[in-house]
Amino acid sequence: MTSVFPKPESRPSALAHVAGDVLLMADTAAIFGLSEADARRLRHALQTGDTAARAELARLRLDTPMQARPPRVTVHPVRALALTVSQTCNLACGYCYAAGGSFGGADTRMNWDVAKRAIDQLIVGTVPGGGVKIAFMGGEPMVVRDLIRKSVAYANERGAARAVQVGYSLTTNGTLITPEDAAFFARHRFAVTVSLDGGREVNDRLRPDKAGKGSFDRVAHRIASLLKQRERVQLSARVTVTPLNLDVRRVVEDIGALGFTSVGVAPMISSPTGKGALVGEDFAMLLDAMKACGDAWFDAVSGGGDHAFANLATVLGELHRGQPRSHGCGAARDYLAVDADGAYSACHRFVKDPLGAMGTLESGPDDEARGAFLDARTVERQSPCQTCWARRLCGGGCHQEVLHAGRPACDFVRGWLDYGLRTYKRMQVARPDWFDAHS
Repeated sequence: MTSVFPKPESRPSALAHVAGDVLLMADTAAIFGLSEADARRLRHALQTGDTAARAELARLRLDTPMQARPPRVTVHPVRALALTVSQTCNLACGYCYAAGGSFGGADTRMNWDVAKRAIDQLIVGTVPGGGVKIAFMGGEPMVVRDLIRKSVAYANERGAARAVQVGYSLTTNGTLITPEDAAFFARHRFAVTVSLDGGREVNDRLRPDKAGKGSFDRVAHRIASLLKQRERVQLSARVTVTPLNLDVRRVVEDIGALGFTSVGVAPMISSPTGKGALVGEDFAMLLDAMKACGDAWFDAVSGGGDHAFANLATVLGELHRGQPRSHGCGAARDYLAVDADGAYSACHRFVKDPLGAMGTLESGPDDEARGAFLDARTVERQSPCQTCWARRLCGGGCHQEVLHAGRPACDFVRGWLDYGLRTYKRMQVARPDWFDAHS
């Protein structure tokens, strides 16, 4: 059965949202439980209009201040840096945000001078006693494993000299991992994300190599050494959802069968090749599939077991923390990327994209450009975000996707967050202790 998104007359309110008997205040992300009668009355009031909604909220003794003004944007010191060490890849995924790994240009690999200067700027810009994160990205970063190892050794040395703690992560297609690599990641406590799109048939169709051969069996073989290091490697899988792998529950189960205990999925919204992006009814089908997988997660976890589906765990933790946000992520604020030529960008998805250019290693991060980017992308300034109850939960979405594809997934996002709010109530009843470790 396909989800039906809200009809035009069932417009999202800018003030609040009622999911079942759970109330979300839009501007503060505060959550309240309601009686069935109060929930029914408030839902009706929210559909009637702001005047009726404010009156009903006042009856419930809930303040409804006018929508907050866009906050004054503050550019933070960079605390996370993606080193795009390889702008090339051994796979040929048709939907790749990096256009086959090269970001639309020639195949390039970062040299040591660029990596060294980027690490120096990151650590020198951090106060003693602080901490930073370095993410190795591509393309496929493991084609330059020697540079990664040299960078880690150098960052550890520079960090220790300045009393700065350095953490590491890596996103990989998994086809080149060796036991020696796994031991290295374990030694330095890496978080490793492996990109996979499902079981053998689905993954091989979506993630072939440049010769057209599937990659699933190679990944399954190569990650065995990582799985042996799971005590010291934070290992997860990431799925890009296209029209060809919408059965999320099956996808998560197939990847979980390889040994992954955390599998996150993300819809393909902006594709530089035009291939693989979800459109129209795809989003309704995805919402149904996400809910089915969420139900399976709830059944397992509420009963004291485990389930690999990371998306529901993430949204429940965020709802519990109740921290409203004005941006969807830390891009440009305290997270930047550096490409092989030494250019800064707002994040790893903006490499070689002038819309996210943020300076160079020669001149350092361009704080004026960062501030202007963040100011323009603040959710309170975005249309139609100002009239949406979910704005302070989603933060306006992925900057790169919005700038290149608009907002085709807003109904999907609201549907998923509505489901999250309903499940939050159920989880509070079934396993309130779960939040102690996940918020």
